[in-house]
Amino acid sequence: MRSFFQLLARRSHLRSPVNRRFISSCHSVRGNGSESSQRDLPPNAAFDSIKSDSPYHFYQTKILEEFVRRPANASTLRQYIFFGRQMTSDRLITAANWVRDELLTRLAHRIRDFQQLPFFVGTNPHIEFVYKLYWLAFEKLRKQPPIDNLQDNTHFCQVLQEILEEGQLVVPRLALGVTECAAYYDRSQDLDRFVNRMLRSRISRRMLAEQHLALTEAHDHDWDMMGEGGDGYVGIIFVRCSASDLVTRAIELVKRHAQTIYAPSDRGAIWSPPAIHVDVHHDTQGMQQAEDRDDIIFAYIPEHLEYILFELLSNAVRFTMETCDKQGKPYVPVHLTVNANEKDIFFRVSDQAGGIPPDVYSQLWSYQARAPTGQFQHFHHIQKMPANINERATQAEDLGPVHLGFGLIMSRVYAEFWGGELQVMSMQGYGTDAYVRIPRLGTKAENLGFEDHPSVTPTTAKPPTSPYKETRNSNGSRRENQGSPQTQQQGANWYHPSIVQRNTPTNMNDGDGWSKSCMLVS
Repeated sequence: MRSFFQLLARRSHLRSPVNRRFISSCHSVRGNGSESSQRDLPPNAAFDSIKSDSPYHFYQTKILEEFVRRPANASTLRQYIFFGRQMTSDRLITAANWVRDELLTRLAHRIRDFQQLPFFVGTNPHIEFVYKLYWLAFEKLRKQPPIDNLQDNTHFCQVLQEILEEGQLVVPRLALGVTECAAYYDRSQDLDRFVNRMLRSRISRRMLAEQHLALTEAHDHDWDMMGEGGDGYVGIIFVRCSASDLVTRAIELVKRHAQTIYAPSDRGAIWSPPAIHVDVHHDTQGMQQAEDRDDIIFAYIPEHLEYILFELLSNAVRFTMETCDKQGKPYVPVHLTVNANEKDIFFRVSDQAGGIPPDVYSQLWSYQARAPTGQFQHFHHIQKMPANINERATQAEDLGPVHLGFGLIMSRVYAEFWGGELQVMSMQGYGTDAYVRIPRLGTKAENLGFEDHPSVTPTTAKPPTSPYKETRNSNGSRRENQGSPQTQQQGANWYHPSIVQRNTPTNMNDGDGWSKSCMLVS
């Protein structure tokens, strides 16, 4: 009965003049897009049950309800490190079952978000493409039987690898779908909230899958991650991140990119991009030291921070060159300052590129406001998003002077994922400062972008236990929960509001995000 009323509600959208105008205006686009979507989908992604008008689709939606009612288990970097640093076969199998259940839950919430989109947005060929990919991943995981041994885990890892590869198709199609729909969608910030939830949840799912794949590889090769001779990685988390090394790496990539794209052909090797002056205020608090030198050392996922630094420095260098070339002046340097206290690490990228125009600045974080201007149209040039910073740098070189317009937005999503923030301050007529704060202690839970769903009803029952949660022995020492596949499977049907950890302000999940920005007009 409810499905019938849902159909009526969707049909009512067609009666709206705005929706009729949108569908009429993009009818030809939809025809071409549907053909393209079918062609670009992974081989087994175009099955009939995914189609919204398929009878079986309503049965699938009924199955989805079970997983939508489950909460997501937001964990911290410390919890992932403590669980993964001494990996045994039993712990690996426990983690595999938990990852499977957690991915199903997170995918289910995002699929429900798609189903609650207005009709004309949900039927856009690019949005529908992403919807199908999510259903494909959900079905693959749902049909994956419980992992009971290492052989089962090997097969599960193959499924995760497939999902990761197919997930690289999501962001380009999502950006194109938002571009086509935004001009006809008059509900303020709804699309912004939707896209933010999609991006945050995408990062969380990729992190879970990549972490389990890395832990499996370390276990299979009997790598001692934390002992003498260990490389310092626990899965994809590096417990010896050096701020100086990360900055050096990002600068190398930015300079290579600038040299490849912007070097004038008539000046050759004598040309160089704006200099990047680095000032690292070394850690004087003695919290951690690296190889007898003062440095800022912390545990983090290096790829996340490298992405942020690459995008911020690339923007600063590019706009500095554009401004100085117009004024006929030598390139002024870009400044990168790094500092830390006991809890946080701070990065500031400063340029003198004239600041951000007010009309651009007012829409800096809004997909919905920027999409109608065509800023995301260049996603037509790419099919997949890069999986790591090396691929991102190579993609930027291949695109040349074409810019996707997503770098700063994605940087903020990455910064906020572990409880940090990214702020931008622009002084019109002079320059721009971008500030990044990264938590140092690893005690902030993942920012999953989940709001309480109306279908979730709290209960007083005992919440499930994640294998990554810390417990204590009677003497107060830490005991890492190993759990069991059976316990995890049984616990997945419980719910308690405290499971979704909220270590950050409640407005963090709003469309405007947690980060704030300021602009000074000279």
